Amino acid sequence: MVKTKRIERLLELIQVLQSGRSHTVEDLAKHVGVSRRTVFRDLELLARAGIRYAYDRETKRYSTAGTTLLPPVTLTHAEAMALLLAARHMTRRGMVPDEAAAASAGLKLESMLPPPIRDYCGPLLKRMEIRSEPASDTGSILGTVSILQTALLNQDKIRAQYDSYYEGRVIDVVLHPYRLAYLHRGWYLIAFTERVSRIQTYKVERFLRLRLLDASYSIDPTFTLDDYLGNAWLMIRGDKRYHVKVRFLKKVAANVDEIHWHKTQHTTYEEDGSMTFEADVDGIEEISWWILGYGDQSQVLEPPELRNLVAERVQSMYEYYYGNGQSVK
Repeated sequence: MVKTKRIERLLELIQVLQSGRSHTVEDLAKHVGVSRRTVFRDLELLARAGIRYAYDRETKRYSTAGTTLLPPVTLTHAEAMALLLAARHMTRRGMVPDEAAAASAGLKLESMLPPPIRDYCGPLLKRMEIRSEPASDTGSILGTVSILQTALLNQDKIRAQYDSYYEGRVIDVVLHPYRLAYLHRGWYLIAFTERVSRIQTYKVERFLRLRLLDASYSIDPTFTLDDYLGNAWLMIRGDKRYHVKVRFLKKVAANVDEIHWHKTQHTTYEEDGSMTFEADVDGIEEISWWILGYGDQSQVLEPPELRNLVAERVQSMYEYYYGNGQSVK
């Protein structure tokens, strides 16, 4: 059986041959990092597999002779449409740090499609749009993301100056990056922080300075993003788990019910058309803002802590708008 590393080398050799230029055996050996003898064995294996290439005896150079070594990937109309729509959506909504590269990849993908599929997808793409929630601007974080990707790839520690909204000051930390994740409108780094000896979440835009250190670290093999986030409503995990019950009145009940808000949610409709929403969440801060977004169409039933928190915020709003005997105009 051909070993995995050899398969990877063969694929790399194919990519070099398909680059559009001719190469000597020395060039090929340098590209894939093996000896001339190994390159000859690999070329022989490609030939036996039916992957055709050309050899010029005068120049002693290898090329593809104007043909591709591997057949193009065949996509159905639906598959091509899904890829192109996803590419445009992620590029326009800031989900990809390098938007220029993403846009270029999308154009290349579209240009590679057979004319019938391109003719099918083109008109549809002009008439289909995805308008998602507002997101952070990724234009300013490309350099930061590049450093973080290098740290993740090589498992290098990083020293960072970070504008901490929680502490209200700029902090200096040494981090062991675990995950770079797009969570709720922006990119975040999940990393082990040496000064507190625990894993924390950092908004990528708030890094003021990053420096790779000449020191390595190991990622806990048991770490998963799902376990880290637990049952957080969005991404901030509280210290205590609560069973939440909220009644949504008839006017908004169906709108709330048709969206999958949380992995533990369960809904029940009442005879008056209202709906009871239930979920088990770690912490109540994030879900309280979601509930307040529905105004007088939502009523917290459980737990008492969440009911009191929402009531306090409603009272604060009332005092702002109606304080000193003044009413809202």
